[in-house]
Amino acid sequence: MRIVFVRHAHAEGHHLEDPDQDFQRELTEKGEKRFRAIQPALKKVLPAPDVVFTSPLYRAIQTAEIISETWPRADIELVADLHSLDNPRNLVEYISFLPAEGTYYFVGHEPHLSSVIALLLDLHPEHDFMAFKKGGVCVLEGGMWQGLKLELVLSPQAVDALG
Repeated sequence: MRIVFVRHAHAEGHHLEDPDQDFQRELTEKGEKRFRAIQPALKKVLPAPDVVFTSPLYRAIQTAEIISETWPRADIELVADLHSLDNPRNLVEYISFLPAEGTYYFVGHEPHLSSVIALLLDLHPEHDFMAFKKGGVCVLEGGMWQGLKLELVLSPQAVDALG
């Protein structure tokens, strides 16, 4: 199993007064353009996804759609457990039911993704072991029951250097 975590690309700020409007925050033009620009480099180093799971928040959906343009055979599925306010253990449980042979992308938010990664690596979920920047990528490989290992972490700047 390969699990690729992607933090959504740069989005408009938290200036929205209504917290319910957080669902509708969009990628900025610069964020979308930059994430599209790094796709060729990501395609060189990342495996093709079988499924791209995305948070229901619009900025994550937009990021997942860009990934889907890079790998058009991958299905996109909304997963409520990727919401930034959800308990990270719920997503770990969700992942545990996925077929072991697949490659799965999860597009979401911080600090939720870092907490999920920490749990999967048997670290304390509040362990601040990485800074997951917008548009960043983290790859885990292995099995849920045999153990997952950290394979790759890329900041958007590192991806730019690859491209």
